[in-house]
Parts: sequence; structure tokens; C-alpha cells
Amino acid sequence: MGFGFAVPRDIVSFLRHEKADAEMHPNPLADRHFAKAIGFGLSQSGRYLRDYLYLGFNEDEAGRVVFEGLMPHIAGAKKTFINYRFAQPGRAVGQHSSHAYPGDEFPFTYPVLTDAVTGRTDGILARCLEANNCPKVVQTDTELEVYQSQASLVVTDTKGDALDLPENVRTYLIANTPHFALFGAKPAATPACQYQTNPLHAGAPMRALLVAMDAWLDGAEPPASRYPSRKSDTFVSPQRDLVGIPAIPGFKYTGVINEVAALDHSTIPPKIGASYPVYVGRTDGEGHTVAGLRMPALDAPIATYFGFNYRRAGYAEGELCDLSGATLPLAKTKAERLASADPRPSLEERYPTPRDYFAAVEASAHKLVQDRLLLEEDAKQIIERAAQEM
Repeated sequence: MGFGFAVPRDIVSFLRHEKADAEMHPNPLADRHFAKAIGFGLSQSGRYLRDYLYLGFNEDEAGRVVFEGLMPHIAGAKKTFINYRFAQPGRAVGQHSSHAYPGDEFPFTYPVLTDAVTGRTDGILARCLEANNCPKVVQTDTELEVYQSQASLVVTDTKGDALDLPENVRTYLIANTPHFALFGAKPAATPACQYQTNPLHAGAPMRALLVAMDAWLDGAEPPASRYPSRKSDTFVSPQRDLVGIPAIPGFKYTGVINEVAALDHSTIPPKIGASYPVYVGRTDGEGHTVAGLRMPALDAPIATYFGFNYRRAGYAEGELCDLSGATLPLAKTKAERLASADPRPSLEERYPTPRDYFAAVEASAHKLVQDRLLLEEDAKQIIERAAQEM
């Protein structure tokens, strides 16, 4: 199964450099010159990209770099269960599933480190550093990866201390988004989850970051990383008093996260060893992560959005509800807020007039454009949608 990593390597290399294959089938792109290639992967394919780089497949058989840029999205600190005996590419380690399978193992991050638990020294960039051909990397995650995919280990060492990433790596947490939501989605009830789903779609900032990656490969520095950190105290242990999630009526924050432990695969089944420290994002008065890439829906909120959700009674109540996020609407009026003891200011208090809401959305969108984290056309669409909601 591990040879599957050679497939994108050889296809992309062929399209970039060859006239025809061994059987003289012509390259349909032979008349084009490609100065650069960017590899993008989402969720399982994002984890695949991290493993692809880690295992040294970003160099073709002629010694040429395949992808100058890699963009693993919603992969967290995970890799894959592919280059192993009895491989299962679709296997994913969740809070309630597959903890004894490979995929969530050191190295979790890019620089070469010594694992405080196993004593191993390794890093996702280890092979490309040795070959002096490392690509530019833009890793993007949502809040779901913080709770389900140990994303804090991307920016900490295995003791839980803050880590400075190499110059060729940028990380962005698209704050309070779920693992995935369709464009234009609405909050909806699901059979197993306690709260309505989170509809926030990460496509707009992802498009801006793709443009930034393209420019980076031409020499223009991308926006600075926007990810919580232990150094700034924006990654904290998941206890409620440290995280700062408010006491929202009807919502019980449990502090449950998907933990990860060292595995010894010299025996079957493997022995589960010591756990690694994992952190979550510190929040503001709405429950929104203070660090990361914050979209206008957080700067001008009409609800609290969580990237995670909890299971309802009959489905392991209080545990993480797989890949779902949650939406908790704000009270419409001050009287409604006071009656329910909601600490979050109501819509009436935040936005005395519809124009106030529109102005808040507009200011947030324009700032993201200025910071190169939102394209003009996406900002225009977000602002127009806000005008329709007024």
C-alpha cells in the first residue's frame, strides 16, 4: 500500500517533464511549461500529503522536486495508516474509534525533534532537509482538528512546549469552523448530536491562502501564521476555567478531547503507552477562539460557533460527536438574555440598528482583505450577504 505514494509523484512528474510515457502515449500537457506545482489535500488526503512528504516521495526518480508547495487542510497532527502491514487508508482515529491503529504517531510536526515519550528523533521534514529540497508548506486546520486531531502538536514539542516552525512552513487555524460544511449550509439537527450543526464554510480564506501560496513560490512572503500557541497562552489545557468558554444556557462544556498516546507495534495488539499533552484554543466572551484566522461570523456574531459538538443521550452522551460542529444562537433581546441568564450580549445590545451589524461585518471583511486572508470577491459576497440579513 505504501507504493501508492508513488502515484501522484509519478503522474505529476510525467505531466511536468515528459513528452510521452514508456508506451509512447503522449503527454497531453507536453506543450506547456510548469514552473511550479502545488499539492492540496483535504482531511484524509491532507494527512496523506503529510505522509507523502515525510516518506520522501516529493522527489521523483530523476531527483527533481514534484510539488514546490504543499497545502494539507484539516489534517491536524495526523498522518495515515498506509505504509504498514494490513494498511487501511480510510481508517481514522477518533475519540471512540481506532486508537490502537497507526496514523496518530510521532512525528506530529515538521521540524526534527526528539520524542520525549519514545526517545525517537524525527520530523516530517527530516528527509527533505537531508536532500535539501523541502517544499513550502501551508497547513490549515479547523477547531475540530484541535479537539479530534491533536492539532496543538503541530506547534508544540512532545512535552507540550511552544515550538517555532521552520521558515518554509506556515500554519493557520480557521477559528471555530467545523471539519467541513457545505457552502451556504444552515444549522441543522442531527440524530446523534446534542446541538445544531455549525454551518461555517472555510472556502473563502482557503482561496486567499492558495493565492498567497502561489505568490510565495514566486518570492512574496505569505501572511504570518495565525495559529494558537503555548507561547502566547492561546493554547491551554481543556479545563473550562482555562479555556474561558462562557456559561451558555443549555450548553455544558465537558473539556473532552481526543487524546493520543505512544503505540508499541512490536506486539499484536500494540501496547498503548504514555499520552502526549494536547491543548485547545483559549476563547473570548462568546466562546470563540481568540487566536487564529477569525472570519466575519466571529467578529460580528449572531451565534456562538464551536468546531466540535457533543453526543446526545443514547449515543455516549457528552462525548465528542465525530466531525460535527455546533451552533448556539445569541438571544435576540436584552430581556430574553436576562431571562435565560445568558452572559453573551444579545443581538439587540450588539447591533442597535441593522446598519451596526453591517458595519461590523464590513470592517472585519476589509481587514481580512488587507491582511491577504480574504479575496476581494469573497469579501464582497460576505458583505452583500450581510446587507441582505439586515
